[in-house]
Amino acid sequence: MPVVVTTLEQLQEHGAGAAVWRRLGRTGEQTLTAALDNPDGHALYRAQEARADAADQQRRAAQREAERPVCTRCGGKFTDARWEEITVHRTAVRAGDKSVCGPCHADDVARQEAAAEAARLEAAAPPAPQDDPEPGRGRGWFRRRP
Repeated sequence: MPVVVTTLEQLQEHGAGAAVWRRLGRTGEQTLTAALDNPDGHALYRAQEARADAADQQRRAAQREAERPVCTRCGGKFTDARWEEITVHRTAVRAGDKSVCGPCHADDVARQEAAAEAARLEAAAPPAPQDDPEPGRGRGWFRRRP
């Protein structure tokens, strides 16, 4: 709210439309309309708003970093992609262990794939021949006796 002042002597001598008004916080005398006008107020408001927005963004970024999960295995902070992967409902089901970071999760996946490949190769390999306790002896219901 602008505060303007003048003296009675200046009003009587020059009139209310003359440059006899002083606005507190400004230098020099002005006309009443110029003293009440706020030409730099919009720029000042925009600058204050920009500073407040920058401070708010900085505060939010610091808060987000403070809340960022840490890997239980290696101690590294989660990347934004891994953090989103464990928190978004649709992808959280496939995220695996939610307490490990992306590289540790990739190691787990690689280890599981290697174990699955080894099991598949083992199942596809022909069975090893077993040692016969009595070689040459028939194995059926009807066998010859010596």
